[in-house]
Amino acid sequence: MAIIDKSFMLKKIEKNESIYVLYSALTHCPFVECDPETFDDQIYIFTTKEMTQTFAHPYTLDKYLLQAVKVERGMILPFLRTLYLYGINAVMYQEEGAPIRIQLTDLVEKPDIDALRNDKIPRANPELQLTALYFMQELTRPVERNQEEKKHLHDLEEEMAHNLFRSRFIISFDVSEIEGKWDPKDKNQKVKVPLVKTKAGKTFQPVYTDFGEVQKFNQRNKGVKLELTPITYDRIHNFLVKESEGFVFNPAGFNLVLTADQLRQMAERYGEGNGR
Repeated sequence: MAIIDKSFMLKKIEKNESIYVLYSALTHCPFVECDPETFDDQIYIFTTKEMTQTFAHPYTLDKYLLQAVKVERGMILPFLRTLYLYGINAVMYQEEGAPIRIQLTDLVEKPDIDALRNDKIPRANPELQLTALYFMQELTRPVERNQEEKKHLHDLEEEMAHNLFRSRFIISFDVSEIEGKWDPKDKNQKVKVPLVKTKAGKTFQPVYTDFGEVQKFNQRNKGVKLELTPITYDRIHNFLVKESEGFVFNPAGFNLVLTADQLRQMAERYGEGNGR
């Protein structure tokens, strides 16, 4: 591969009035792929919608549901920075000719992920985000799988599960009706637990990998006052309310829905976490 002037490439990308990013329509996140030679976890960006659609066509034949998402000039740099939160380390950029691979660190500075991950309310969980994106991209393809493809899906689930077990999450509580400060020990204070209904009419509690996912899902709830509580996987069952069948992880993101039974089965299957 030819040597690329990375500072020149960043200036070229920034000069665009907009760029188009190949997104998964089901995870609501950039479509991510592991390069078979470099093992980069990479996404694809283009200068035109038509170029994006042309590139996506072979994937759509394989039943990946994809879309071209437009990013305006003023949001290009912020968008590139968010890629670190998904565990992505490279960008395939196509302006003309073949796409060019650029390491993300050559475009924008990498934040202190450990500090973000270990904040009181976690602000990053890239390992889980990345493995969940890979798993959900594959799981949601409406195809009949052969044995090799079934094993691949199982391997993706296992990798994601191990990151689930080791992660910290965020649970939210609606305290809009409380005057003053919420005291979790005060049983007289009226607190609501946010719930999400699926198209099938089933009810699940939202749980988030990081603060950005809380913001994404609740951006339209302008009048709602939320209190956020960090939890680890081994405590997640303690927060399950009787009205809920389980949890939906990142409902505005990769949207992983797991019943209480599925959570227990996953813990038993992969030998970690809380298998109660």
